[in-house]
Amino acid sequence: MPRHRVLTEELLAGIADGRYPVGSRLPTEEQLCAAHGLARETVRRALRRLEELGLVNRRPGAGTTVVATRPVTDYQPFAQSADDILALAVETRIARPTSADIVLDADTARRVGAEAGTSWFVVRGARTRRGDDTPVCWSEQYLRGDLPHDLILRVSFQAADLADKPVEQIISAALLTDEMGRALGAAPGSAALVITRRHYGSDGRLVSTGIHTHPADRYQISTRLG
Repeated sequence: MPRHRVLTEELLAGIADGRYPVGSRLPTEEQLCAAHGLARETVRRALRRLEELGLVNRRPGAGTTVVATRPVTDYQPFAQSADDILALAVETRIARPTSADIVLDADTARRVGAEAGTSWFVVRGARTRRGDDTPVCWSEQYLRGDLPHDLILRVSFQAADLADKPVEQIISAALLTDEMGRALGAAPGSAALVITRRHYGSDGRLVSTGIHTHPADRYQISTRLG
């Protein structure tokens, strides 16, 4: 791991465990350089990353102040257009995915929106942001079994590919399973926000379903009317 990433992780841990509470100041650049044997630019890269995550505020002469204990990102779980769906596919990925050909049981069929006993291909795993691998949700991508598997694995599609095809988006609640909790660094059995997107072909048949389960305390959906 690059040295600036190592320092970033150490500072993140210190903020999370209360060593650097909200309102406190992190050690100065000079102190961090001396304590870790790092160059000034390496330390600055680590501090910039904390700033990008919304955890600290840096001002000349005032040092680096902790302003939050939880990262704030521009990740939006709810899509409002084909462009939003494209952005989610381009900006995130399923890390270390598992895949399988399955026959839907009754419960999975209800979640997917398909008939029990039908054949599907599924890819599962923790979805992370590309570049920093921050986990954002647990993703399950289901593809109708009679279609080529690479349709669900590629990310090189365009928004136009989705523009004239219906997408049904459902918001629901669930509880994190043990597997989800371990992968996302969240408590198993805790509340979760579930975004399900069902993609239909021009013939009206269900093509694929994405089920994205988020720890409920990390994300919210906000709209403004009028």
